[in-house]
Parts: sequence; structure tokens; C-alpha cells
Amino acid sequence: MRTNPDCLPCLLRQTCQVVKLIGSDERTQVAALQQIAAMLAEVDLALSPPANAGPIYAAIASITGCIDPYSDKKKISNRQALAALPAAREKVRQAEDELVAAVRFAIAGNIIDYGALEEFDLQQMLDSCLEEVLVVDHTAKLADRLAKLKKGDRVCYLTDNCGEIVFDTLLLDYLARRGLLITVAVKGGPIINDALAEDALEVGLDRYGKIITNETSCPGTVLAQCGQSFLREFTEADLIISKGQGNFESLSDEKRDIFCLLTVKCPAAARHLEQLTGLQPGTITGKGEMAVYFHQKGAC
Repeated sequence: MRTNPDCLPCLLRQTCQVVKLIGSDERTQVAALQQIAAMLAEVDLALSPPANAGPIYAAIASITGCIDPYSDKKKISNRQALAALPAAREKVRQAEDELVAAVRFAIAGNIIDYGALEEFDLQQMLDSCLEEVLVVDHTAKLADRLAKLKKGDRVCYLTDNCGEIVFDTLLLDYLARRGLLITVAVKGGPIINDALAEDALEVGLDRYGKIITNETSCPGTVLAQCGQSFLREFTEADLIISKGQGNFESLSDEKRDIFCLLTVKCPAAARHLEQLTGLQPGTITGKGEMAVYFHQKGAC
């Protein structure tokens, strides 16, 4: 996905949100906004929004001296999600189709996104996700792909945000019980509320597979920036599951089969998903709709 002009004021909004969150004084706030505004004037719209966001957040960190402004919020998100997990796990256990239920709870957790949203209602998402109509629903294609995999085949699971990763365990457990070898990829350095290796370990993702980083501090998976170890896992995987809007935005033009599980949280991403799937303009509002999108390598 190319960066949309609408992304530019959004990045400025995110800058303002960060400097206020960490309690920067007025002088620092103004300096950050001025520098980011200058950077946005030179932004390359041919790049994906996450590719452009990485340098923006690096600049904010340099100006403020705070490299992980969402550290406290990430810990709180994980604790809150862990408290809600038993009820979600029981609903998955009782569901008529365990895969469908696990997928939906994993997507519901993606509403925890401080880059796209300042406020959200996680409990409402958890309460409604099993009945929600997905704006794009390729879950049956995911089930078909899983049916063709054999024990020992490799899954590359691209995580997104803290809190969300707790609900990913429901889908990871389903995959692990099928005998699939799972690699769980997290970000290499702090970026918004995206999960890092220590977050993945905190919530127990290592019970389901090997944890690696993509070796970037980018709110997505920009392959040109990723490390060789990650690229090897990504390339050799028999199945790739991509969580979240940032991963969708950065991978939607790649020539690779990828299952994207996300909540759509902005109009630019909504329009892009409509174009990819042939939906009528305006079908997706970008206000938190749930989607399972199968991106086929020949669709670019």
C-alpha cells in the first residue's frame, strides 16, 4: 500500500499524541511538531505508511529522549488481555468451529492500536466478535490452506500489538495442536505499542513456537528493512499469517501468499482493501471493521 496524503496529518497527530503522553514541555512539543512537519514535506508517497512512520518515530525519540513512550500502556494492555483471556478461551472451546472463533478473537485484539486510535473499547470487541459480519471474509480459504498442510509444515506468524498478542495465543494453540512448526515474529525495537520479544515471552507465546524479531523498529513488516534471519523464515514458510493493519499496509504489494487478519481502522486502509477485493467504494468505513483477507502472490 502506498502512503496516502491522508496519512500525513495522521502522522502529525501521532506526533502530538506521543509528546503529550510522555509529558514533554511546550518547547519540546513545538520542536517535535516542527521537525516532523518538515519531514512530512519530503515524505516518499511511493513507500508504505509503516515505512514512512519508522523514521518519524525515530525522530520523535531523538527529540524527546524517550525511545519507548508506550511502555506502560503495553504492560497494561497485556495485563488486561490476560485477565480477559480465560473467558475468550472458553468461548473458543465451546464454538461450533474452533478455527473461526480463534481467528475472530485474534482479530478483535487488533483494536488495541495506539497508532491508529487514541481510544477503543476492547471489551465491546470481545463481546461482539463472534457475531460480527466481516467486511472481507476469507476464513474458508485459510481453513482450506490449513487442511492441505501436514505435520511439520512451517508457519510464520507476524504479530502486531501488545494485548492483542494475548488473544493470538488462541489461534497459535490451534495451529500448534495440528503439529505445525510455528515461528512467531515480533518487532526488533520499540515502535508505538507493537510487541517486542520480552512482551511475547511475558504472555507465553514461546509455548507455541520459536520467537524471532524482524530486526526493525517499524510499525509493520517492510521486507527491505528486515534482517536476514527473519527473511529466511518468511520466505521458507508454508503459511504466513499477518496480524494487524500495519503489517497489511506494508505487505499488500508483496508477491507472496499471505493471510491478513486485521481490524480496519482508517479510511486510507479501508479504500486500499476495497480496491484489492473489488468492493464498492464506501463499503468499508475504516472504523474498526474486522477482516480476513487472503493476499495471493499473483494479485499485485
